[in-house]
Amino acid sequence: MKKVLSLIMSAVIICCAAMPSFADNTGCKCGFSPVIYVGPLGCSSIVRDAGTKDEQVLWKVDTKFLLSNLGDVLPDVSKALLTVNTDLIGDALVRFVNACFGDLALDSDGNSKNNVTTPELNVPQGSKHGPDSDYYFDYDFRLDPYEHADRLYEFINQVKTLTGHNSVKLKCSSMGGVVLSAYLDKYGYDGIDVIICRCCPLLGTAVAGEAFCGKIEINATSLTRYGEDAIPFLETGFADDLIEGSLYALLDILKGAGVVDAVCALGDKIVTDLGERVYNEALIPIFGTLPGIWAFVPEEYFDSAVEFMNLPSRGGLHDKVFAYRKAMANIKNNLIQAKSSGVKICIICGYNVQRTPLVTLWKSTSDGTVDTKYASLGAACGNVKEPLDNSYLNTLNNKEHLSPDNMIDASTCAIPDCTWFVRDWLHCNGNAGIDELFNLVMTSDEVSVKSFEKFPQFLEADDDADTVYPVTGSPNEFERLKNSPSFLNFIRFIFSIFKKLMPKLY
Repeated sequence: MKKVLSLIMSAVIICCAAMPSFADNTGCKCGFSPVIYVGPLGCSSIVRDAGTKDEQVLWKVDTKFLLSNLGDVLPDVSKALLTVNTDLIGDALVRFVNACFGDLALDSDGNSKNNVTTPELNVPQGSKHGPDSDYYFDYDFRLDPYEHADRLYEFINQVKTLTGHNSVKLKCSSMGGVVLSAYLDKYGYDGIDVIICRCCPLLGTAVAGEAFCGKIEINATSLTRYGEDAIPFLETGFADDLIEGSLYALLDILKGAGVVDAVCALGDKIVTDLGERVYNEALIPIFGTLPGIWAFVPEEYFDSAVEFMNLPSRGGLHDKVFAYRKAMANIKNNLIQAKSSGVKICIICGYNVQRTPLVTLWKSTSDGTVDTKYASLGAACGNVKEPLDNSYLNTLNNKEHLSPDNMIDASTCAIPDCTWFVRDWLHCNGNAGIDELFNLVMTSDEVSVKSFEKFPQFLEADDDADTVYPVTGSPNEFERLKNSPSFLNFIRFIFSIFKKLMPKLY
């Protein structure tokens, strides 16, 4: 009997040992592991009272809902502007923000109200996968990034089971990089063969850091530039190039006529008179309770932000906000280790776009939202529209990773040989050329800034042609017009001449 049991046990052990091999033989043989796209902030709807007659979408922002609440405060705003009564403006502003966004606030443990949910979070379905197909991972941006990491871990395992692959590729956009940082910190990179970070605030973003420290400023130059940089990406329909060119000209004329300065002066007065009240009665009670938004605060701002935003000194919300600092501190090493273990890495970020014109650090070069230095994990950058200082450039012995326009030195990045930069690329804007680069990253054996002749480290976005091309020198409006002859670029060229001539005429 013992011999029979021994034989049975031996057979079981042999079968168990053979199971991994059997699983490999029955897995997918396509040679391309599935892609999981980790979406940006706002990738899922946040709903109050879902499934009831009172259902209301709070985020993605419901335009009808916003306009309804705006209509409620417009009479007070109109009266306040006519009488220059900032207290009345404050009443209306606080009421509007709380009516539209108040229910997004989390409790003292960093949890959502029971009636505010994300009812339609994606779950992986089907086995279809390939370069032109991905599994979409969405999440509630308000919550603790480690909660998303836990769900992403389950999501990855489900995708592996569905497709028969032992690994996946992660393509992360914007806040998707925050989810990635938490995931790598908690679960590592086993089972991941490609990581793409597209405009990701891996080390935060200055607009969050400064806003969470109360450093608000409305600047005429930054406001005008922000509008000008956004114009080429407007979808204005018929005759859009004519409309965009006219808007560009109008912005420049308004700036020259002092209208933008007057608007900014009024904005500064409102910020000065009402800033503390709006923060205390609306912004801190709502956005100060969201660990997901706290994840955007760079390390150098964090201590001041904790004090300014009155973050509780203990409790669940405090613990969740502080926990993510570890993920942010470790993201450089985690990506470096992943690369050394064979994971293909592609970090791509925009530069030379005016950042959000609401903070004192408006000169920081960015993609319009995320600072280039934070998205690239440490690039040395000139101010927006400006090269690096000559004093810095003169100290560089090796200029291998210096951009041809002298605006970016990538040698200081965490992974300089896997970090690309795209001039004049608005935050996460669609571009067929960049998508082509991503496909090469996902299908090539070797990935670095020297791997693809068509895609060197420094590129320039051409929105009209829906492509990118290598940066060859400083931004030049004539070259832009020659490469992409459009009415908008013609207007840009004409105004660039005027701006050069005006000092001489004066």
